[in-house]
Amino acid sequence: MEIHRINISRIVGETSEASTPLAQRAGNLGILGRVASYLRSHPVILLLLLSPGIPEYLSSSSPLNAIILNPGGFLFQIAANLGLYGPGVLLIREAMVRWKKGWASVLLLGAAYGILEEGIALSTLFYSGAGPVGQLGTFGHWLGVSWVWAAGVVPVHMVLSISLPILLLGLAVPTTQGRSLLSGRRTIAAFMILGLDVTLLLLFVVFAEHFWMGWPIFAGAFILIGALVYISRRLPSDVLTASTDLPRRGPRAMTMVGILFFPGLLFSQFIGMGVGLPPAIVFGLVILVQGLLLFYVLKKIGRSRNERTKVGFAIGILLPISVFGFLAEIQLPVVLLVDFGFILFFRGLWRTYRPPFITTDNSKLPSNPVSLPFSENPPAKITQRES
Repeated sequence: MEIHRINISRIVGETSEASTPLAQRAGNLGILGRVASYLRSHPVILLLLLSPGIPEYLSSSSPLNAIILNPGGFLFQIAANLGLYGPGVLLIREAMVRWKKGWASVLLLGAAYGILEEGIALSTLFYSGAGPVGQLGTFGHWLGVSWVWAAGVVPVHMVLSISLPILLLGLAVPTTQGRSLLSGRRTIAAFMILGLDVTLLLLFVVFAEHFWMGWPIFAGAFILIGALVYISRRLPSDVLTASTDLPRRGPRAMTMVGILFFPGLLFSQFIGMGVGLPPAIVFGLVILVQGLLLFYVLKKIGRSRNERTKVGFAIGILLPISVFGFLAEIQLPVVLLVDFGFILFFRGLWRTYRPPFITTDNSKLPSNPVSLPFSENPPAKITQRES
């Protein structure tokens, strides 16, 4: 746990006209088309596949080959992961929609989630002997907190566990953008499931691993979570918006930028430690590297007609994660099934968001954002509405 729309119908070929009833089209598409149709009409399930699918199973943080090597452990991981990531990403997306907030608030809420999971539930932020932490458990451990580890793992949750799944859901099923997915009762149920899962995992760490962080750290973690939630609620929605209307880099260039996220994080952590830099310097270096990457993305990604650019950026973020996941299971790479699923997913996204314009004159482009529909036959060209 630490690593810590789509025109899916095009995956299996062209379908009939959009006027054909959905059930009939799904029947003509085969199993992949029926799965696509089901996920398109059940966005909550799609979001639950993306998180924990990305942070846990694509990365092999929760090895998928455990389904063969350790079936009992695999079932425990599935239940624990769904109880953490599922309510977490659903509730944060719900806050984004109901509060009418932007990505800055989502990132702050993602940080709060990261502290809840890695701090309260699993204690990896505080327990220097925690399995996934390794040398970073003792390097930079001060006042009961592994600061260098926290500087890396919390942003991983901000991006991979929360922000990226929400972004991909909006690209895959545009009709969900700005729309609530949880009723009042389901929201309460999500809070209850998350609270129960965190409590059970905390008790497991206390009684099975014999580690308790202490009441001051426990209370401090919840105070910090509360502060992040409060700030995200008060933050204006236009904080951290792109600086230009149109993208200044193409999707392939942004793929290369996305590739830098995870390796850059690891490089700044372990190279700094390896060359003997003080932990405080390494902590600052990790934050600086991620801040520079965020600054560059905001300068280049654009605010409108950037769907394909965002798809390319997402592909870049996930490529190193998938490589690490494959290497972790190389002796029995069941993770290739997850890789294949994401290849189909992004193939569908890439084909859906075809470039809407072929022109070298930017003055002819409309100024309003264009949002391509999750349709069976997306338009090859989009023109301005007549006044």
